[in-house]
Amino acid sequence: MTAPLIGITAGHSENKNGLPQIHLLRTYVDATIKAGGVPVIIPSELTEEGWKLLYEKLDGIIFSGGADIDPEIYQGEPHPTVYGLDHERDRLEIPLILHAIEDKKPFFAICRGFQVLNVALGGTLHTHISDQLENSLQHDTPRELKRDALAHEIKVEEGSQLAEILGTPILEVNSWHHQGAKDIPPQLKVTAHSSDGLVEAMEIPDHPYAIAVQWHPEWMPEDPAMNALFKSFVEASKK
Repeated sequence: MTAPLIGITAGHSENKNGLPQIHLLRTYVDATIKAGGVPVIIPSELTEEGWKLLYEKLDGIIFSGGADIDPEIYQGEPHPTVYGLDHERDRLEIPLILHAIEDKKPFFAICRGFQVLNVALGGTLHTHISDQLENSLQHDTPRELKRDALAHEIKVEEGSQLAEILGTPILEVNSWHHQGAKDIPPQLKVTAHSSDGLVEAMEIPDHPYAIAVQWHPEWMPEDPAMNALFKSFVEASKK
């Protein structure tokens, strides 16, 4: 079979001249190509008709990281650290991930994508973990550190699809988020936690590939477990 087409959602930013641009860090593209997929960027400007047309041509979807989801969508507690609200992106990603769930199209959700999955199915978020989760670890790594800096351990649940892919019950991950999953909808199976109790990974049972992680595997290209995640997703998309 030819290499699968992998859609990757994107956000927005401005260049150094203040001009608007589609924003997607290259690491997602590199990781997808390395795993054997052909990346296709999904801009948030698409209408419903447009993204559904593109969706039919895709074999799998990566819901990438980025800025915060609008707390009004999940009745989240207001917090001054909420940043980068992107209403166009919220309007595209939430129905897109629900469509992939119903249609059983493989998808891999990372960081913001992990949170989009939780919110789309009716879950909620801590809008700022350090103020809302007692005795929490530091999940928002200082910006001066490298993106592959290991922040903390996670424990992976035995018997999960994630555990089978990673091949280890304990691993260290990077961490670049100030928000996190709070209430988890019943459709989702929690598959990893950090030591402070925060959910770090989820999946949907009886779905060909519906895995969400709160960390950033695309920034850890030399880690065999992180490579296995992308490889397993691309392999599932071939089917």
